[in-house]
Amino acid sequence: MARILIADDDPDYLAAFCDGMKALGHQVTGVDQGSQVVPILQADPYDIVFLDVLMKGGGAITLIHAVRAADTNIPVVIITGKSEIIASPLFEQGLRQAQAKVTKTASLVDLERLVRQFTS
Repeated sequence: MARILIADDDPDYLAAFCDGMKALGHQVTGVDQGSQVVPILQADPYDIVFLDVLMKGGGAITLIHAVRAADTNIPVVIITGKSEIIASPLFEQGLRQAQAKVTKTASLVDLERLVRQFTS
């Protein structure tokens, strides 16, 4: 069981992702604004963080640096609903500190595989 922090401003996706991970036995905290991520990480230890590329209160490109400052070892996975962003040079350069980058079309099985890969 992993402690997972998920930040995404799409309420339907956030609810589905959180519910899916909880059903698999993980402890999950979901937030809908990037500004909530660092204070939560500073208050509680987490095993992995999923960050949406674009959201209120700061997206993954700005947040990943703040997350690294709060916890240098925590795995960060970037999620996006815009598949064209994954191939962009800005995405690649700005988020090279992330362990993985996935689209929101990734299955729960694939997301669980990432959790296991980066938390074992």
